[in-house]
Amino acid sequence: MLGYYAIHFFSKIMCLLPLCLRKLFASFVGSVAVLVVQKWRLQMAQANVQECLGVSPERAKEIAEDSLRRFGRMAVEVLRFPLLNKDNISQLVKVEGLEHLEKAYAEGKGVIMCTGHYGNWELLGATVALHGYPMLSITRKQNNANMDKAINEFRQMVGQKVTYNRGEHGLLAISRMLKEKNLLGVLYDQDTNDDGVEIELFGKKSVIPMGPAALSRLYGSPILPIFLHNNDDWTCTAKIYPALYTPKTKDKKQDFYQVTKQLVDILEQEITAHPEMWFWVHDRWKDGRQRFYKKK
Repeated sequence: MLGYYAIHFFSKIMCLLPLCLRKLFASFVGSVAVLVVQKWRLQMAQANVQECLGVSPERAKEIAEDSLRRFGRMAVEVLRFPLLNKDNISQLVKVEGLEHLEKAYAEGKGVIMCTGHYGNWELLGATVALHGYPMLSITRKQNNANMDKAINEFRQMVGQKVTYNRGEHGLLAISRMLKEKNLLGVLYDQDTNDDGVEIELFGKKSVIPMGPAALSRLYGSPILPIFLHNNDDWTCTAKIYPALYTPKTKDKKQDFYQVTKQLVDILEQEITAHPEMWFWVHDRWKDGRQRFYKKK
């Protein structure tokens, strides 16, 4: 339970500290993240950055480390969730393309909001929920039950409902939310080891989850790509793209491929523009441990 209470303790502190001290804390946490991450993961991240973006080794190292350092700011932003409400969220997060969400929601078929492990995806879900939209976020259950409980409490305090990406209850909740014309938040950039759509991501063979495409085809729900960007003044900008729809032809496999490829193209565009915002230390292509981990 120590971790659970520690999170709430630091939350109270972050809600009181001025911005200058929050920046120092975020910088400290980010620097610690770079120091404590497994060496093979950082080497993998640097190699993947270089291979995907074609940058120099020095620039790849900088991007990989910056992608870790940003978690200090992300942690501070999440710890300040108790202060967020529908009246002040627009002061922290500017939304570009809100008209796309309004139009998609008005169709009455539910909305599938797709993002990646990019920027502060937790704040992104909070932003949508605090704008008054009924939001269900699909998440992976944490290994530590107490930490999982604490994180879900922060998600719920800003108006999100939460379900896990595994198990019968998660599937039932997902289907029910769309049937009830609500919003579904999906992270689509990582290989979940389930059946998916084989598409190259930055020229590397990848399996992309087919959930958004399948749900859109089944319910006719619009898919909205959405990404959150950090601003230098510690505000953020959420960018919502126009809606995508899965076709419904006799070739279901091609239907899935078509819309998922569009999502991958948008993901590549976002990562290329701001590579440090993506979670590079994740073993996305499932070959990092084999390539870089050396047993002692």
